[in-house]
Amino acid sequence: MSQKKPYKKLTITASSTGVETAKAALSKLDFESESNLAKSQRLSDSIVSKFFNFKPIQLDSFKRICQALKLKWIEIAGIAEEKESEVVSKNDSSSSELVEPEKIPLAVTVVDKKPEKVNASIVLTGDIDSAEHLKRIESSLQNSSGETIKISDIKRDSIQLIIEGYQQDIERLVSQFKSGELKELSGFPIQDIEILSTSSEDDQNNELDPKWRLVEEIVSCGAAGRELKGVDLSDVDLSGADLSRADLSGANLSGADLSNANLKGIDLSSANLSDANLSDAQLKGAQLYCADLKGANLRGTDLKGADLSGAELKGADLRGADLRGADLIKDVDLSHANLRDAKLVGANLNDASLDRADLSGADLNSANLSCTNFSRADLSSTNLNGAKFRVASLNRADLSSANLSSADLRSADLSSADLSSADLKGANLNSANFSGTDLSDAKLKGADLTHANLSRAIVDNAQFGNNSGIDESIKSDLIERGAMFEDVPGDSSESVTPS
Repeated sequence: MSQKKPYKKLTITASSTGVETAKAALSKLDFESESNLAKSQRLSDSIVSKFFNFKPIQLDSFKRICQALKLKWIEIAGIAEEKESEVVSKNDSSSSELVEPEKIPLAVTVVDKKPEKVNASIVLTGDIDSAEHLKRIESSLQNSSGETIKISDIKRDSIQLIIEGYQQDIERLVSQFKSGELKELSGFPIQDIEILSTSSEDDQNNELDPKWRLVEEIVSCGAAGRELKGVDLSDVDLSGADLSRADLSGANLSGADLSNANLKGIDLSSANLSDANLSDAQLKGAQLYCADLKGANLRGTDLKGADLSGAELKGADLRGADLRGADLIKDVDLSHANLRDAKLVGANLNDASLDRADLSGADLNSANLSCTNFSRADLSSTNLNGAKFRVASLNRADLSSANLSSADLRSADLSSADLSSADLKGANLNSANFSGTDLSDAKLKGADLTHANLSRAIVDNAQFGNNSGIDESIKSDLIERGAMFEDVPGDSSESVTPS
């Protein structure tokens, strides 16, 4: 399996003062609620909520919120605050330095010259995940080339810092670089300097970002059948949109709101849908091969016949989702996922990871669950009639009151699992491990127990009868431990119970 191309991460957190300012602006501009603000800007509710709760969000979303509130994003992030106590002195060896895991090349570019000031850009590749990091870069520029230099903007597409300062300070910066005196800024090596054409900041700010232009197009006209490979639609609100049969393979939809959207037949293979809201969306026949769905909300989603092979669903909420006939083969990760009441009839979960997942009340009739890891999973009251569990790991799983009639559990590990009141009639339990398993009140009539390990199993009131693999010595031992047997063909009224 080829590795997915990592998405650029550029996140900013609002300062405490910034959030208070933003709240005041929210009220002053009559948005009335965070939800209304989100809707007006085509942003996901969850992203706006993170902004007001001091959680990091992507830079373009941060700037969009601030722009709507008529605020300067750099001030809301706290980058423009007084920093005298925070500036690291060059000569102070006791001060802590920001250590990067690896050095990332920068390109410093002079953008234009004015009588008083010069603008320049610093292009970098990598992650900026805090305002503190930007402050340190700005301080490094000021210390080396002049106090007038300030970061005024960041362009997300190339992760490009825009700086401005008096002409003599910017010229000093260029001279220091060309002479070799200045080779890095706060741990980032400087790669090059290139003079570009003049471009006013006002024109740049007024230009509609291609990302948000695309969002407006999709909301207004839909995008059925469109080719949108690799596009950035992170954090956006596309609830109810028509994206059926569209090609969004490799796209970034992390944090996006796609609730109630028409996504039938869509290609989302290798797409980033982490923390996205897909509740009640129609994803019938969708291609989600190797998609990142960590933490995604898939409640009530129609995923019939969808290809989720290789997808990562760790922590996803699939309550009430319809996965009938879905293909989740090839190591899909559903650990800790919420699949309560989900419809998984005939689904292929071969070799998947569902440890500690919640599948209570789910319908897995005839599903292929061979070699799957269900350790400590909640499968209580689940319909597993005719399901295939060959060599599956179910140790410490909760299968109380589950319907496992006619299920294939050959060589499955059910050690220390809770199978109390479970229905195992006619199940194939050949070579299954029931060591320490709670089988109290379970129904095991007609089950094949050939080579099954029932040592230390709790069998109080468990109902056996016509079981292959149970000889008289095993039968006597089980009866002594509290089991009940009905072994007379055609006459269930005669039973053997403990004396």
